[in-house]
Amino acid sequence: MKFIIIKILKFFLYPLKDTLITISNEFIEKKIFNSGIIISNQNYKKFKKINNLSDVEFSSFSQWGDDGIIDWLINNLRLRNKKFVEIGTQDYWECNTRFLLKKRNWDGLIIDISNYYIEKIKNQNIYWKHSLIAKQIKITKDNINKTLIEANFDKNIGLLSLDIDSNDYWVIEAMNVSPDIVVCEYNGIFGDQLRVSVPYKKKFDRAKEHYSNLYYGCSIKSLISLFKKKNFIFLGTNSAGNNAYFVNKKKINLLRNKIRQIKIFGPKFRESRNKKYQKSFISPDTAINIIKDKSIYDLDREKLVKIGDLNHIYSKNFFNHKE
Repeated sequence: MKFIIIKILKFFLYPLKDTLITISNEFIEKKIFNSGIIISNQNYKKFKKINNLSDVEFSSFSQWGDDGIIDWLINNLRLRNKKFVEIGTQDYWECNTRFLLKKRNWDGLIIDISNYYIEKIKNQNIYWKHSLIAKQIKITKDNINKTLIEANFDKNIGLLSLDIDSNDYWVIEAMNVSPDIVVCEYNGIFGDQLRVSVPYKKKFDRAKEHYSNLYYGCSIKSLISLFKKKNFIFLGTNSAGNNAYFVNKKKINLLRNKIRQIKIFGPKFRESRNKKYQKSFISPDTAINIIKDKSIYDLDREKLVKIGDLNHIYSKNFFNHKE
């Protein structure tokens, strides 16, 4: 009898499965978002000053604690520019700007290399409920400015989030926009002592460059140096050790004395793969040995060098997360 009832339910409910999934996702999203709002309000009241950015972390939709950091910064900076750009979003469920979009209803431009993910975004209710533009583009140093101009997101940007797992340094170097806040991914296994980046390659594909999935992006020191030239102030990183935060020099007075320690966190997550592209869980402080034969661009010496020939990559406490 139980089997027959299940068959009958499947027969009648199957045509409604997409609708039921949508309703379920909407309900779950509301629960997640409302929980984030509660924490956001608590952070606003509690943290007038913080030790470092990790104090205000929480994750509603961000992979790590970036929802909280972004929310706290915007609360303190009194931004007039209510537009954001996020590059590298996948299907936009796990990202840095979904909480921002839902809470503050900014205008947003989101970009991903995958047409599959862009179509998934356009089929979500969030896409018609907000002023959101989703574009499928492989961002390079040659098309980044044109892309932003054509979408009318080249001026008055409140926040830019960049996570393309490839030519991040070179894209930022070429970019002409000047947002209020920038969130940019760095590769923690490249350490905190050297200014290095993967060499620019227009068709860079992280998964194809090395089976380990570890060869991409740039070091945190290279980002700090680059953004300093562009008149941005470094604020620290998230505690996961993969996203760096910068504020436009014009806005820094609003944060003066509110962040006691500009802290750089090294990574603890273990995202390395073996040759079958299965997670191998190699500790990040030794993972660089897997890609020691790959070449990296030394920005100080202005030449390519073998990763295995690099010395003094990590400071003494880079992988120590204690305060």
